[in-house]
This record gives sequence, C-alpha cells and structure tokens, in this order.
Amino acid sequence: MKKSFLLCVFFLFSTNFIFCQEQILEEQIKEEIIQDNLPEHAEVLQEEIPSHKKFTLGFTDHPEVERFRKLYSSEKWSKNLANNLEKGLSYRMYVRHAIQEQNLPPELEYLPIIESNYKTWAKSKSGALGLWQFMENSVKPFLILNDYVDERLDPWKATDAALKKLTDNYNYFGDWLLAIAAYNCGAGALTRALKKSPEKNFWYLAENKLIPTQTAEYVPKLIAVADLAMNTEFYNIDLPTHSEEFEHLHNEKNAVFDYVTVNAAYSINQLAKAMRLEPETLKELNPAFVKGITHPSLNSSIRLPLGTKQVALDALKKIEPYDFPIKYKVEKGDSLWGISRKHGTTVEALCELNGIKENDILRIGKILYIPSK
Repeated sequence: MKKSFLLCVFFLFSTNFIFCQEQILEEQIKEEIIQDNLPEHAEVLQEEIPSHKKFTLGFTDHPEVERFRKLYSSEKWSKNLANNLEKGLSYRMYVRHAIQEQNLPPELEYLPIIESNYKTWAKSKSGALGLWQFMENSVKPFLILNDYVDERLDPWKATDAALKKLTDNYNYFGDWLLAIAAYNCGAGALTRALKKSPEKNFWYLAENKLIPTQTAEYVPKLIAVADLAMNTEFYNIDLPTHSEEFEHLHNEKNAVFDYVTVNAAYSINQLAKAMRLEPETLKELNPAFVKGITHPSLNSSIRLPLGTKQVALDALKKIEPYDFPIKYKVEKGDSLWGISRKHGTTVEALCELNGIKENDILRIGKILYIPSK
C-alpha cells in the first residue's frame, strides 16, 4: 500500500516537472520568434539617445545661455532662426570652411546670425554694415573703404576680415569669450573694463555691468544659437545644418571663382552684358563696387563665375572705361537730366557711375561723380 502511494506521488511530481519544463521551453521559443520578427533597426532605436556635441566655447549650461536658448527655441524665434540659417546657406558654407581651415571654434559660424541674420546688406542704426557688421572706424587694416569700394558688403572678404579680427582679439586677450565680446564693444573698451575688474573673465564683467548690456547679451546669444544649431537632435529642433551641402562645396559656397584685375573705371553692368551674363549675376559677385564701377585709378579685382576669365578679358577689350570723374554738389532745383546735359553726359551714365536710379530724389548737398565720357 505504502509502496503504491509513493509510486503515485513520484508519477505526479515527474509529470508536473515535465510540464513546467515544456512551458519554459515554449516561452523561450516565443521570445526567439518575436526577436526574429522585429525590424532590423528596432534594437538600435531603443539604445540610441542623441548626445550633446562637445562645445569649444563651453558654458552651454550657464543661466544666461539657457535664457536665450529658451527664447530661440520658441515657436516664433525658432522659425525665424531656421529661415535666416537657410537664406545664408551660400555664405555659411564659406564661413564654416574658413573656420575649419584656420582651426577656429566652430561656434563662430553662427556669429553672423547675431550680427546681421546672415544678410549681406544689413545696416545698423550706428552705421555698422554687412554680414559681419563692420563700423567705418573698424575697417582698417582689414578691409578697403573709399568712394568706390566698400568691402564690408563683400561677404567673402568680410568673412576673412572678421575671422582675422577675432583671431587677433584671441591672441591679445587669451580667451575666446573675451575675444568675441571685444568684437562687439571694441578691444579698447574691453581692455578698460578688464582693468577695473578683479576677475578677468567675461561672466564677471557681464554680471557686474562693467561692459555694455548689448555686449553682456552678445556672447550668451551666440552660445545659445550655436548650441541649438549644432545639437538639433538633442534639443529636437528643426534647424538646417546643411552637412550634405558642405561635403560637396562648389563655386560661391567655397569661394571658387575666376578673377580679372583692372586699373580703370569699368562698369560692372557693361562688362556683364559684354560677357552675355545677367548683370545681377556679376553684381552679386562684386557687391563691394558701390557705384557699379571699379576704382578709376587703383587696381580692382573683379570676381567672375568660374571658367569665364578669358570671356571677361575679351569683353574688356571692347569696353571703354570711364575717365576719372569730376565731383558735383547737388543744388536746389537740380535734376539728373539737367546735370547730365550740363556736363555732356547721359542720365544713364550718371546713374550707373553713382549707383542710383533715374527716379531717385536728389538730396541737396549730395556729391555726384560726373563721367567725362
């Protein structure tokens, strides 16, 4: 009887054990089937979390940077930021290329956003002009500025000049935040502020109001914009990075052009027509010639679409340059027609030489240059 009971117990235990083992095996098979049928990238998606790119300038967690980062990532400001970054594509690529070549902080690519929103024609109330907002008194020795040439309007030359100025600032102050601040308020003003400060760093100067409010906000604005633009995935913000475009730079995006040099007053408009180009094409490549002509007596380098140098040289042989013009001060009652007739020229030539339109209102006292041909 006892033996029979033990046999029954053993049989029941063995059956349960086998059943449990079968269940475990069945669950393992199900799990393997599920894993085999997952999309190939499912496991990667679970593991990949966007990382924050390392910053050369640092201070991405500073409260002032956070304040501006929230501002620029808001719906209204992020849309404006995206539009300005997109519109500045051609010049941004050149700026990025120049920065990489000179081993400068990559965040500097976004400084023109703070300066001009990447607009080459931008002009401030104080008279700063161009992509990098050079003032007249800060042009030398970086750029040329005279009656005929204003290189502040040339995005390529202005970029080279701005990076040179920033590098000079860094070599002098030994700190990138101070170098950038000096670009905004001037090296002299920053030097004076540092002399009054017991601590020689940007944040102390800003927090203790030893520098202008504009400069105190200038640096954190740059860091905030650069942080958002360089870490779009981390912040889940839709800003154009143009990484693919940068890998395939060409023509104006990499400043690859042809050039011809002249030393007389040639009309950019006439040259374009003689080359069978749209005048706007040549004007866009040569925005520094503010009157639409090259300098009457100094060497001028004309920027051309790649592969058109010989066409330009042939065209220049067929064009007569302007003689060195004389100056005329506009008086009450003057008109372009009357002035042109008085000096034996045409309204068209007068407008072209002075960079004005036929229907422009003449301001009394304005200086006009009169072509003798």
